[in-house]
Amino acid sequence: MSKSSDTPMILLDSDVIRHFINGGKLDKLASIFPGRFMILDKVKQEICRSASLKPVVEGFIASQNIPVMSFPKDQAIIMEYAYLCREFGVGESACMAVARYQKQFIASSNLKDIGKFCDKHGITYLTTMDILGQALDDKIMSANECNQFITDVLAKGSKLPFTNIADFQNSKV
Repeated sequence: MSKSSDTPMILLDSDVIRHFINGGKLDKLASIFPGRFMILDKVKQEICRSASLKPVVEGFIASQNIPVMSFPKDQAIIMEYAYLCREFGVGESACMAVARYQKQFIASSNLKDIGKFCDKHGITYLTTMDILGQALDDKIMSANECNQFITDVLAKGSKLPFTNIADFQNSKV
């Protein structure tokens, strides 16, 4: 799939990046939606506060040519971001504000944080499971790889709503 100027970018939130690190498949992430992922500088700063994650994330950005976007100077985005930061984390707030005003998509599994806002403003969001499902559909990962990913992510203490990819796929029918 090639990126055209009218195809929305997908703003990666830190939780999805962490899931792909914990699942051992960060190297596959960029190939799932090629040319569509972007990381806001505020999200990068947030995830790179962890000394152990910083080299992994920076290596991912460099090796996969993931653009890092400076937070926009647009007044409406800045005001929205400031308002959202009162209730949500820096990364989620940045992604929601930019996605709303620049008509981008969000990749986040923090549905408790982003769900209502995205639904209210017509923002498309993808969860880790949605991205994993796409990887399976596009044959980037096998069902066994997806299930191992889920097992590994859950074993590292992260939350996912399904324990296997088949249950996720069945929930979409």
